Amino acid sequence: MSQHLRNRLGSIRQLRVFLNVYELGSVTLASQALNLTQPTVSIQLRQLTELIGMQLYHVVGKKLIFTQAADTLAKYANELIDTIDRLEIELADLSEIKAGTLKVAVVTSAKYFIPHLLGSFCRTYPRVDILLKVDNRGNILARYHQGLDDIYLFSHLEPQMEPYSIQFLPNRLYPVAPKAHPLAHQSHIEPEDLLKYPWLSREPGSGTRHAIDTHFKKLNLQFKPNLVIESNEAIKHCVIAGMGLTILSEYALEDQPGGDLVKLSIAGFPILTSWHIVRTPLKHQTPLSEAFIHHAIRHKVGE
Repeated sequence: MSQHLRNRLGSIRQLRVFLNVYELGSVTLASQALNLTQPTVSIQLRQLTELIGMQLYHVVGKKLIFTQAADTLAKYANELIDTIDRLEIELADLSEIKAGTLKVAVVTSAKYFIPHLLGSFCRTYPRVDILLKVDNRGNILARYHQGLDDIYLFSHLEPQMEPYSIQFLPNRLYPVAPKAHPLAHQSHIEPEDLLKYPWLSREPGSGTRHAIDTHFKKLNLQFKPNLVIESNEAIKHCVIAGMGLTILSEYALEDQPGGDLVKLSIAGFPILTSWHIVRTPLKHQTPLSEAFIHHAIRHKVGE
């Protein structure tokens, strides 16, 4: 069967469509991501199923349940497409024209600056296509461990990431309050004073929350948020509504609604952390990914 498959697979388009459906778990979401109609995606899947000669998924209710054949196909399709992408990039690099597809995955807090960084990179290399994935830390970590992307951005590194990481951007975390809060206009606040008020925070496991917990331990204070929210935007609006104080990245605060948040002047703050570019050890680094790393270091956002 393998020889027949090799001879009959004339295009990788079907594999790209399949991988999008497999990753997103939905024909509808895949069609939106690929800018294709749902019937077109369904036809591509049906043709691939006929080509493989094995069922790739079952529909249970409205959910797609993928078979073991689909799991195996996804593994090798990712390897095949990754090899083709590297070939395209390296051939383009031989002619000193950077081109190809760069896969970048970032945690949600990076969404405030990554568009500017990618925008300047694409202006420098207009023939580059970017596949950007923005998600919570847990999901981006899962992608990292599977080696699905070329470049990752994290503010908090796992120990095994350190040999593959480059520190490239400061990330200061500031305590903030609504402008009508009693602490908003005080010129000097002790950290102990913060414990008198309710707190909102990102979820445990996020880079921001890890930095906050670590910092409060150094101050010999116990950080117990009253409300945990998995969205910086939601946190900002809750603080504006008077539900409590919070600590957020300076980049998140640049995009605050109506200027209704005030940075608090507290001894021992801001919390100093950094953003890191992380390469995966599971993929070969291409000239394109190296070009992005050099570009990011040279064109630091806000500097």
